[in-house]
Amino acid sequence: MAAFSSNASASPNTITVQDPRPVAAAVLELDKRYGWRITYEDPPYVYYGDITEVTGINRQVPVQSQSELQAAQQPASQRTLVPNGGSLTFTLPSADPGELGAVEALLKSYNESHRGFEFAVVHGAGLLHVVRRKARGLSGNLEPVKPVLDTVITIEPRERTSEALIEEVLKKVSIATNTNVGMGTISFNMLTRTKTSIGGSGRTARLILEQWMLERRSRFSWRLLYEPDYDKGYDLNISQPSG
Repeated sequence: MAAFSSNASASPNTITVQDPRPVAAAVLELDKRYGWRITYEDPPYVYYGDITEVTGINRQVPVQSQSELQAAQQPASQRTLVPNGGSLTFTLPSADPGELGAVEALLKSYNESHRGFEFAVVHGAGLLHVVRRKARGLSGNLEPVKPVLDTVITIEPRERTSEALIEEVLKKVSIATNTNVGMGTISFNMLTRTKTSIGGSGRTARLILEQWMLERRSRFSWRLLYEPDYDKGYDLNISQPSG
């Protein structure tokens, strides 16, 4: 199974993380600390200067998705690419901050200190979503990035399992974006034992997934992670932060 692992330390008002995906790790830290459900979406890591090849004994980095875990278990000769990552320190507005204020403090610190990347917070119907707005393209120049889950799709509103709904959402996003978007680490029981009638026409994939998430009424949240190697696609990972 995937592990959203990082080296994190925190004081009452300051949080520091060290991770291949520092913003994802910081969001997870907020979820664990305050019981929030903030989602996260990776950018496409396509510029060679933003990724690192790790093999053999040097492959001691936190893994955050099923594909990265499988890659880490391959022989040392197997080429594995991960985001460079790094550290991120941010100060919360108070010892008991509001959700939006905490996320804005996180992103302000990251956007000002990590040249070539820019994240933003998106207000959903009931959740906050952290998405990448700018990233380096193949040439290394900063370019606007359209979040994958901004893709507008249509899902027929009929009763189905949660697994069937998510599979259909990801399939339609994959077709519309010409990018593989598949399931990563998700609780099998949660998908097969719950049913839903969610659907709609001309809605973003994010809104459909959010509606499903809110319907669950649990602390589960998602991380949509880009895999620099393999098929250069995304894995949707849904987990419940422990802490």
